[in-house]
Amino acid sequence: MSNQPLVRLITDKEVEGKAKDLFEQIKKNTGKVPKWMRVMANCENIMLGFFDLFQATMGEGKVERLLKWKVAYQISELNKCEFCVSVAKIQLKSFGLSDKEIEKICKIDNKKEVVAMKYTVASTCHAYNIEKKIFDSMKESFTDEQIVEITSVIGLFNFINRFNDSLGVLPDI
Repeated sequence: MSNQPLVRLITDKEVEGKAKDLFEQIKKNTGKVPKWMRVMANCENIMLGFFDLFQATMGEGKVERLLKWKVAYQISELNKCEFCVSVAKIQLKSFGLSDKEIEKICKIDNKKEVVAMKYTVASTCHAYNIEKKIFDSMKESFTDEQIVEITSVIGLFNFINRFNDSLGVLPDI
């Protein structure tokens, strides 16, 4: 498969308005605009809305950012989204995790993380039929606000996994 997405990548010359401002902010903060944003910029309002949701979901909250990225990694592995796996790995490494620790993300001893990972798998694979014991474990381990945050990470990454895979957004090799 080609490393080029199935739709056009919006260039810096083409982008306008709020999307242009966001591109400039991203370039200033990270050095370059990610491929998924250039693809999503074909629909500016969707890109801007998604970016706001991404910031609200993955930023500071009641759930530790490290756990959010572990959940994101697990979802991306389950969905076999190469692009998001690579992004989540980079984020996890920025928290100090090694490749071995990342590979064993579901084989952990931390009870809260085990519960969150079981919920992540259940929500990703069969959200319509999550076992009561899994949700009860979530209620024992997390507040309602934290459950909503974790569920938002799950929803966000299931969306971006499908978006990237459907449109052929692959990591740069």
